[in-house]
Amino acid sequence: MQNAKATSTPDPDTPPEKKGERRQVHEHVLSRMRRGLMIGAFLPGQVLSLRKLAAGLGTSPMPVREVLSRLVAAGALEETANGSVAPPRLGPDKLEDLFSVREALEGMAAEMAARYATPALIKELEAINAKLLAAIEKRDIAGCLSFNQEFHFTLYRGCRSEVILPLIEALWLQFGPTMYMSLLVPSMPWNAADHGAILDALKKGDRTAVKRGIVHDIRTTKRALLSVLGENGMADLPFAARSELFSDF
Repeated sequence: MQNAKATSTPDPDTPPEKKGERRQVHEHVLSRMRRGLMIGAFLPGQVLSLRKLAAGLGTSPMPVREVLSRLVAAGALEETANGSVAPPRLGPDKLEDLFSVREALEGMAAEMAARYATPALIKELEAINAKLLAAIEKRDIAGCLSFNQEFHFTLYRGCRSEVILPLIEALWLQFGPTMYMSLLVPSMPWNAADHGAILDALKKGDRTAVKRGIVHDIRTTKRALLSVLGENGMADLPFAARSELFSDF
């Protein structure tokens, strides 16, 4: 995608209702792209096609270009030497750094959420985890990544903090595209065992155990990724075409 940083010049004569429509389209595209990055709908280094994204999102290229520019500025995407835009490749050092911060922030959020956990929240998490387990059983990669992200963020939203959640989202935007690799490590298969331990701890009101479960989950994923991640941020694994895995993110 060329010229990702180019943005449109606001027209002072545009009617307020048109401005509102444009803002809604922009927010829709931004929300979809953020979710796509967090659930690993794009691979590290995968050049993002402005035309294909616009078609998939049902909009014109302009709001997509503006959103990509915003995501580049936030560090969720990077601009290549030829002007294309792609999710960054994470080397081992950057991955270690990101996951260390994840442990601190997500562990805190999980412990806080456990303090306020309601039967309704636990029931919702159980339903999401059941879908995740079914996806693991079917080797549904898109479902695994999507339901895993949904489980974590449903729990974290329970912490009732307006400060922590945006920080966690910023981390997931950066490492989300790399998560796909963790599903393909034969020696460390996904089984969502930590999610089961987290649910048990929530039912007992054991906040420390909830935090411990999240931290262990994060560390297990980190070990899996580091076991296959090369210095250039890619792995020698059988990647599938993202367009086939994620028809709708």
